[in-house]
Amino acid sequence: MSDAAARLAYEHARDLAARDSVHRALTERLLLRCADALDSFDRLLADGAASDVDTYRGSLALIAGQLERDLAEEGLERVGRVGERAEPATHHVEAVRAAPPGADGDEVLEIVQRGYRYRGQVLRAARVVVAVDGGTEQGTVRE
Repeated sequence: MSDAAARLAYEHARDLAARDSVHRALTERLLLRCADALDSFDRLLADGAASDVDTYRGSLALIAGQLERDLAEEGLERVGRVGERAEPATHHVEAVRAAPPGADGDEVLEIVQRGYRYRGQVLRAARVVVAVDGGTEQGTVRE
């Protein structure tokens, strides 16, 4: 192997190791943020079911909000919102319903399951119910 080839191989290996190290650090940071949410669930479960259902639900909502904020700060974005136009790249149509008054065709009426995007790439399309103009039976799956 020539000196130039050996140097190129060394630089390539060094760059790969550096990228791998950065990736590992980002993964560890993300996992620790998720662990914080898990710790909150543990505390809630250790307290037992609250006698007040609304208080318990409020605690669950706080933990879900904590996890959602942490993941958003790491770059995870929600995909799919009620009222927006369904797009094939970001929405998977589970069912269609006749458009209610004031709704446009292809308008998202309901989110069945959230979708997510990370760094511009769709990780999972949102599963949605979409409005269609005229004549389609409620709950019909669109192929």
